[in-house]
Amino acid sequence: MTQPFIFDLTLTRQCEAFLKYTFRDPLLLWEALLADGALSNTVLLGSWIGATPRYQNGNKRLAIIGDGILDMFLRLKWYPTWTTTQGETEKFNDLRTQTVSNAALQAVGNRARLDRYLTVAPGTESIEQRTMSATVEAIVGAAYLDGGMDAARKAVEAIGVDVL
Repeated sequence: MTQPFIFDLTLTRQCEAFLKYTFRDPLLLWEALLADGALSNTVLLGSWIGATPRYQNGNKRLAIIGDGILDMFLRLKWYPTWTTTQGETEKFNDLRTQTVSNAALQAVGNRARLDRYLTVAPGTESIEQRTMSATVEAIVGAAYLDGGMDAARKAVEAIGVDVL
């Protein structure tokens, strides 16, 4: 049986205050804060009827964008330090593991207490590693799509991902 889902921007607005960035399109941040499965067995009410398939996978679409942005920021940070010595690629891969792996992003998201803003599936008792890391990536992706690199940079700084 489907349950009605009432569109509410309260958590989105609270997250904007945390990020110190106001989205021109708050739906992007709302989607970024939507965990996979949060809308299973629901229908969106009002003008959002029919939009449900876009959101059924939660923030996965935005997480893909954010993953690329975080990786680019990290590569730009790393580039000036690159040398031609043996093992430089391995050093970068170690740096990537330390900063933008699922485990690292989960730790960053937990420190930032992003779970306060996340919409999860009914009955969810704890936020899994992949959910939190996807949320960090999705917020960065949403900020990028909304306001470009400057907005993504603000999100990265507010969340505390060490890629700048």
